[in-house]
Amino acid sequence: MGFENGKREKIHFIGVGGIGMSAQAMHEHFTGKEVSGSDPYSSERTQYLRSLGIKVYDRHEETNVEGVDEVVMTPAIPKDNPEYVAAIKNNIKITMRIDHFRRILEPFKGFAVTGTDGKSTTTSMLANSLINLGADPYVFLGALHNKLEHGNYRKGSEETKVVVYELDESQPGFEQFCPDYLIITNIREDHLENYRDLEHYYSCFETLIKNSKFVVTFADEGKYKGHATFGLYSGDFKMVERKQEGFRQIVTIITPWGEKKLFLPVPGYHNALNALAVVTLLSSVGYNIDDVLNSFHDFTLPGRRFNVSYDNPSRKLTIVDDYAHTAEEVEVLLKTAKEVYPDRKVVVIFQPHRYTRLKREAERFSKVLQLADEIYVTEVYGAFESKNGASARKIVESIPKAIFVEQLDELKNLKFEDGAVYMFVGAGDIYNVSQEIIKVLSVQ
Repeated sequence: MGFENGKREKIHFIGVGGIGMSAQAMHEHFTGKEVSGSDPYSSERTQYLRSLGIKVYDRHEETNVEGVDEVVMTPAIPKDNPEYVAAIKNNIKITMRIDHFRRILEPFKGFAVTGTDGKSTTTSMLANSLINLGADPYVFLGALHNKLEHGNYRKGSEETKVVVYELDESQPGFEQFCPDYLIITNIREDHLENYRDLEHYYSCFETLIKNSKFVVTFADEGKYKGHATFGLYSGDFKMVERKQEGFRQIVTIITPWGEKKLFLPVPGYHNALNALAVVTLLSSVGYNIDDVLNSFHDFTLPGRRFNVSYDNPSRKLTIVDDYAHTAEEVEVLLKTAKEVYPDRKVVVIFQPHRYTRLKREAERFSKVLQLADEIYVTEVYGAFESKNGASARKIVESIPKAIFVEQLDELKNLKFEDGAVYMFVGAGDIYNVSQEIIKVLSVQ
């Protein structure tokens, strides 16, 4: 693989540091292709790619694609990008990332996870279980996980030919995939700015369902009925009781094989539902349900999912990082924090993600953030979106005592109290601030 007429195929990724791009680049690297990439933003992923021997340029230049057979890019790359211009001028094959990903997946038996909330966690649960069940899968994850040898990628067995992958629903095109097995965690009306209208958004899910051989859906939503369903109030697999014991929880579920117990070593109602989705799929397609339940014994959450980044037992001072960025995710995160730390003050520092989401959900954010005892809201992380006069000040206007933080650096002046849990929440660069604060706290 990766060779033609004795010549090593060369493939170049524009924006290689992205979580999806980096996984695809690693896959091509391990199949024997000569891989390079460019990304002006240095990150943990670009550094890791370099450690594998992949050439990563820190500037976009025409010379980066000299002698390359194929260029992989996303629609976000502007048409005046010098590498794109050079590829056009030199008749180099140009492939969109999503098309390249579909091509990679073709030879495999595919297990996919999509939906608005919980994709990365559910994908990592599914991968963890299949690894423990002996399937030895390839894995493409939209986060970092310590069970995967390369963080967001795992090279699996060429014999089993199984792949687990996270399928991002934020842009049209995901419906063109054809997984053998599909979990839809939930469907909420997010990322609507990328679709023509609501009908277009739902039609994409309908097409994906038709393209999939076996589908698991969330019964409580009632939007689509899969071949197997899970839920709290309805479904083939139902969660009937949940006991939180610190970070660990015991979940009682009703299954076609009777009542079962799931011992889950991570907290949160939402994670119990994510695990139930995986149990529903794997036991429905032939795996022994008791083996599936036991496969969660060593599961840990992916990065920035209720990640305890700092904990000082003597001060009872804890810092948690979490990627939550929809109102529903923030709500379940804060409820989980109250369960895990019932006697502690919970402080939330929330960085909204995308102006379009802010406009759509500001009122809902204002409501759910009040689950915390103390609230700080930073300005929006735009993710390349235009501001159009929007500001996160709108969220705090209706919250008594909430504090608006205009510049992230202001957070470094926070007084960290003993007995409190500080939740740094958002999908943007707020994580960098929490890590800087932790460095200071660690030497005090």
